[in-house]
Amino acid sequence: MVYLLNTELSDKKKVVIALQNIFGIGKKKSTEICISLGISDSTKVKELSIEIRNKIVNYIENNIKIGDDLRQKLTQIRDNQIKIKCYKGQRAKYKLPRRGQRTHTNSRTVKRLA
Repeated sequence: MVYLLNTELSDKKKVVIALQNIFGIGKKKSTEICISLGISDSTKVKELSIEIRNKIVNYIENNIKIGDDLRQKLTQIRDNQIKIKCYKGQRAKYKLPRRGQRTHTNSRTVKRLA
C-alpha cells in the first residue's frame, strides 16, 4: 500500500485506476494527470519511483482541489443554496433528492444518508 494525499493506494492497481480513490479525482482527471506527467497506462503503483510519486503529489496539490478542501467547498455551496432559498437549497434542507428524481417510491437512500 502506498499512502498519497491522505489516501491509501493499492500496489496492484494501475496508476490511472488507483488515483480515482482520492476524493475529488475521477477517471478524466486521473488520465489527465498521467498524460501530463508521462506515466504509461499499464504502469502499476508499485512500479512508481519516489520522484514520480512526488511529481504526482505536487501536480495534484497545485492544480486540483481535493479531499477536505473540496468537501468544505461543497458544504459551503450547499449552505449558501439553503440561505438564498433556491430550489436545490430547499430540497437539501428537507433531505430530499435535488436533481429531479422521483420521490413517490424512491429517495430512501437520500433520507437515510442525511
